[in-house]
Amino acid sequence: MRWIAVLGAFLVTAPAQAGEPITVRTESFARPPYSGATYYVYERAGQTVCTKLSVCNKFDQCNVSYEPGAYKAPEDAEAGVPFATTPAVAIAPAALYKHRCLTRFGVARQQ
Repeated sequence: MRWIAVLGAFLVTAPAQAGEPITVRTESFARPPYSGATYYVYERAGQTVCTKLSVCNKFDQCNVSYEPGAYKAPEDAEAGVPFATTPAVAIAPAALYKHRCLTRFGVARQQ
C-alpha cells in the first residue's frame, strides 16, 4: 500500500518536470586582450541543464564548448559579475533539438 502511494507521487511530479519550459539566457564577460566570453545558460524549473561557452577574439573567431549543468571558467568566476546579461527566454518545444547543448546532454532529441 505504501509503495503505491510513493509510485503515485512520482507519476504526478515527473510530468510536471517534463512540462516545464526550457529557457536560455546569456552572460558576457570581457577577456583581455580584445576578446570576450559569452555563456548561454539553459535552465528548466530553476535548475541549470547545461551551459554553452563561446569565446571569441577580435576577429570574430570563436571556440565553443558545452558543459553539463552550471559552468563558469575560472577567469570569469574570478572576474565576478558579467558586464552584460539577457533575460531568460523560453525555447519553443519544436526548436529544442536545434540547440546543440540540449541534444548533446540528452535533454532534447535530434530530429
